[in-house]
Amino acid sequence: MKLSVIIPAYNAAATLGEALCSVEQQHVQPFEVVVVNDGSTDETAAVIQSFLDRLPLVCVDQANAGLGAARNAGMRAAKGDAWAFLDADDVWGSNKLAHGLDYLMRSPETQWFYTPIFEWSPGIEGAGMRMRACPKIRSVEDFLATNPIVPSTVIMRSDTTFRWEEDRDMQEDVGAYLALFAQGILPEKIPHCTTKYRLDFGMTSDAEGHVDKVMRAVAKAKELGHISEKEFKLYEVRKAYELARTYKKRGDKSEQKKWKKEALLKAKAASVPSNLFWRLRWLI
Repeated sequence: MKLSVIIPAYNAAATLGEALCSVEQQHVQPFEVVVVNDGSTDETAAVIQSFLDRLPLVCVDQANAGLGAARNAGMRAAKGDAWAFLDADDVWGSNKLAHGLDYLMRSPETQWFYTPIFEWSPGIEGAGMRMRACPKIRSVEDFLATNPIVPSTVIMRSDTTFRWEEDRDMQEDVGAYLALFAQGILPEKIPHCTTKYRLDFGMTSDAEGHVDKVMRAVAKAKELGHISEKEFKLYEVRKAYELARTYKKRGDKSEQKKWKKEALLKAKAASVPSNLFWRLRWLI
């Protein structure tokens, strides 16, 4: 089975080399590595060029169109049997593709897969890494309550009807996943934690702006009939909880309390699973 790695890159010179090194070090090598240079104005192109003799690179250059459009361009260019997505600021463990290939072969009826992540803050003294909770998804409610799927962990068969959101006012991943759920196409969890997800960098550095874009995408999913009003309200609780948790990690007690209060208020109007409710209640 041929695996196509897809990496969108916009002004990613500071991190792209590390991401590509993690692909180079895979125990199972990919068929191709499609890097989409999304109109970068820094040294991203030079970093890509430096790996031409080290990886089976396919270079796609385009005017800046955003993360979703760049991933879609990579999918159109890819020739493999499955797509393995990696963002330019994240890093894989060396067995990432080996585990992915194993599950693609052992679960031929499953269209897509995801894994846990290590939350990673390089350069921040004492931050280290921690594994983020990543439960199995058995329904759309599970996804909305736990939100465990990070794009850099996703492996998907290339015959899947799938498209990342390209409207830059919306988060590119959540609505795309919900479109699959609406078709009854659920993912399988690969239990091995194989991805280091960089925190407080790129979109995660603007937590509230990120949540605004996510909620616009989820509102669109509701308008399209992919989720119900009840499910939409559950996701509002989840994202308010995530903001409270983010500010707790940053040591901002004022913002933490503000968003915990907001989450508890929204929870009164939503059907919240007990595991999320108690995690929220004990988020001091």
